[in-house]
Amino acid sequence: MPGSLRDHSAVTSEVEERIHKALARHSLERIEHGYRLVHPQGAGTSILRLLPASPDRDGLQVVSVAEIVAEYNSAGLPSFHPTGVQRLNSWAVHGAYHLTDGHLRQTAQYSIYSDEPAAHLAAQSILNAFGGQLPLGRSTALATTSAAALRQQRAHHAMPGRWPKPLDEAALIAATATLQQRGLAASNNSTAVWAELPLSGDCPSRSIDPQAETALLQVNTGVPHPIAGAGYLATISLPLTPAPVDRAEICARLNALEGEEIDFVPRLGAWGLHTPDDLPGYSCFIPTAEPSGALHMTIMWWCVRRAAWLRDRFWTAKVGVSLR
Repeated sequence: MPGSLRDHSAVTSEVEERIHKALARHSLERIEHGYRLVHPQGAGTSILRLLPASPDRDGLQVVSVAEIVAEYNSAGLPSFHPTGVQRLNSWAVHGAYHLTDGHLRQTAQYSIYSDEPAAHLAAQSILNAFGGQLPLGRSTALATTSAAALRQQRAHHAMPGRWPKPLDEAALIAATATLQQRGLAASNNSTAVWAELPLSGDCPSRSIDPQAETALLQVNTGVPHPIAGAGYLATISLPLTPAPVDRAEICARLNALEGEEIDFVPRLGAWGLHTPDDLPGYSCFIPTAEPSGALHMTIMWWCVRRAAWLRDRFWTAKVGVSLR
C-alpha cells in the first residue's frame, strides 16, 4: 500500500478524472480519497479509494493506487477457513479474497500512472471492479456450497457464457511471435496463447526438460467463468511438486505482498489453490462481452511481470517459493 498520504488535489491524472466523472451521477457516500456504497439487504459494503502515492519516491510515475474493497456481511455466507479462502481465490473475480478478523473481504488494486497510455482501459477496469466485485464475489462464495447453489447464482446474474464471435486466431499467432521475439518459449491454439518464463537454470521450457523450473503463463480467451460469464482467463502455473505443506499460507502471503507494491501490474486476480492437486497458482478472470482489441497481450505482459517479480524476490532453485 502507498505509504504517506498527501493532498489528493495536488496531482490528478486522466484516469482519476475519468473515474470521478463516471461516479458523479451516482448516489455514493464520499469518504476520504474515494467512495463507499452500502449494498441493500445486508450484502455488504463496497469501497473505492484513490490512495495517493508517496511523494518521496524519486522518478516514480505512479500518482495513486486505486484500491477496491468488498466487505462481505457474514449473514447467509458459508464460513471459510484459511485453506478454503485460498481455494475460493481460484474463482476470484476483481481481486483476492482474504480474512480480516474472521470476516471475508476482497481487495483489488490498480496503479495509476501520470502518463498512462491506456487511460480508458485503466479507468474502466477500476470502475468495473468497484461495481462488480461484491455482487460477483458474494455469488461466487455462495456457489461453492453446492451444485444447486452454483446453478442458482449463475442464473441470478445471467451473464452470457460465450462471445458472439471469438477472437481472431491471427491475433493469437501474432502474440506468440511477439513473445518468441522477446526470448520466451511460446505457442498458441485457436483460443489461447501461452509462454514460459524460466525461474532458475537455462532451460526455457518444460517441453524440453520436464524438470525445468519455469512458470507456465497462459491467457485463454472467450472462456466461461462459473458465475461471471465469458471473458479472459489468465493463469500462472508454478513447478511445485510435491505440493508445499504451507500452500495456503504461500497464497495468502503472495496476495498480501502484491498489495504492498506501488509500481506494479494490476492486482485484479489472486494467488490461490487450484484443482486437482491444490497447488498454489495465480489466476485472473476479466469478464467481457466480446473480444477487446489486444487485451489478451496486455494481460500476458501482466503475467510476465508478475512471474518475474516472484522469481526475483521469492523463488529459490530446487526449493520453490521462499517467503521467510
